[in-house]
Amino acid sequence: MTSTFVLPPPVRERPKAAIAMAFVLCPLLLLMSCYGFWQWFTLPPEARDLGRWEIFYLISLVVIPLALFVFMSVVAAQRLEHAQLSSSYQARIDQLQKRLNHQEDLLHLVTDYHPSALTIFDQDGRYWFVNRRAARDLGLEVKDVIGKVPVKLIGHDRARRLEARLAEVRMSGRPIEAMDRVIDKHQQVHFVQMRYETIEPFGELRGGVVMREEDLTNLIVERERRETMLQQVIQTLVAVVDRRDPYASGHSVRVGQLARAIAEEMVLDEKQIDAAGIAGSLMNFGKVLVPREILTKTTPLTPDELQRVRDSILTSADILSIIDFTAPVVSTLRQVLERYDGTGVPNGLKGDAIFMAARIVAVANAYVALVSPRAHRPSLGLKPAVDTMMQDADKIYDRRVVTALANYIENSPVKLDWLTAVKSA
Repeated sequence: MTSTFVLPPPVRERPKAAIAMAFVLCPLLLLMSCYGFWQWFTLPPEARDLGRWEIFYLISLVVIPLALFVFMSVVAAQRLEHAQLSSSYQARIDQLQKRLNHQEDLLHLVTDYHPSALTIFDQDGRYWFVNRRAARDLGLEVKDVIGKVPVKLIGHDRARRLEARLAEVRMSGRPIEAMDRVIDKHQQVHFVQMRYETIEPFGELRGGVVMREEDLTNLIVERERRETMLQQVIQTLVAVVDRRDPYASGHSVRVGQLARAIAEEMVLDEKQIDAAGIAGSLMNFGKVLVPREILTKTTPLTPDELQRVRDSILTSADILSIIDFTAPVVSTLRQVLERYDGTGVPNGLKGDAIFMAARIVAVANAYVALVSPRAHRPSLGLKPAVDTMMQDADKIYDRRVVTALANYIENSPVKLDWLTAVKSA
C-alpha cells in the first residue's frame, strides 16, 4: 500500500546473447555449407559414382548448414528488431515514470503546504494518502501512516465515528461536514471541522474518500471572546437606560429574554434568534437622549412627549449602527415600529416585508408592558395579556408570532423567572 505512482515494468528479455550467438554460428554454418559444395565439385569423375549414404552425407553437409544459416539469420534479425523496440518502449516507460514522479512531487509540494490536513482513504478504510499536516497531527511521518487502519492511529472511538462517516458519504454520494471536539496528546482541546467527499476512481484506488480537517479552535475561542464582550456591552447599555428611566427598570432585559424565547419557539435560525434577543434588549437605548423630566413624569405625557419617546426607538438604531453586530440588530430596530397591516412607521412596511425579528420584538415589547404593573393599572396577567394582543393580530402584530407567544406561555415547562413571578402574583 503506497501512494507512489509506479508503472508496471515491461517484459524483460535478453536478446543480446541470442544475437551474438547468431553472429558466431552463421559464418560457421555458411563455411560448412561451402565446404559441402567444395567436396562435391572437387570429386574426380571416376569417384562421383557414390553410394546412397555418401550422397546423403554430402547433401546434408550442404543443405542443413545452409538452412540453419537462413534460420539463424532470420531469428537474429527478429531479435535485433525486438531489442530495438524494447529499448524504445523502455525509454518511453522511463520518461512517463519520470513525468508521473514529477507530478507526484508537485502534488506533495502543493498539499504539504496546504493549511488544512488532507487525507484520502481507500475502499477498505485505510490511509491511502496524507499530506504533511495530516501526518503531523497524527504525530507520525507520512510513510508511517500510509496503509494503516485508523483504529491503530486515532483510537477506537474516533475511528468508529470516522468509519461511520466514510460509509455515509459513500452511500449518499454527497459531501458531509462534521465538527469534532478533539483532545491532543498534550491534553489540549481542539475544535476540528471535517469535510468528507468521494473522489473519482484513480489507478488502483476505488471507493476513495478525501477528508479535509481544519482546526477552528482559535476562531471559536475568538468568537466566544467577542460574544462575551458584546454581552458585556449590551448589559452596560441596558444598565444606562435603567438608570435613566427608573420606572421602566428591567423592561429592556425582559423584552430581550422574551423575544429570544419566542424566536426559539418558532424554530428560527441562530442569526434571527440573536437579532430578536439583542434588539429587544436595546430597543429603548435611545431614551438616553430623551430629557429625564419626560421619562420620570408622573402625569400623562403630551402627544409631542409621547412621540419623542416613540422616536427614541429609531434613535436607538442610529446610535447602535456603529457596533458591528453579527446579526441584523440595527435593521430590526429600524422596523420595530412597523405594523403588520402597513400602518406603522417609518416606512409603512406590511406583512412579511417586515423582518421577522422586528415582528417578534414588537410582540415581546407589548406583552412585557401588559403584564408589568403600572401606576395607573395592575398587571393584566399572562393569559389575559395574550388574549388582548390576539385582538390586534393581523393588524398591529403578526398572528404567527402571537400564537408562538401563547404556546410558549401555555406549554413551556421552564419559563423565564419574571414570568413565573407574574403568574404567581
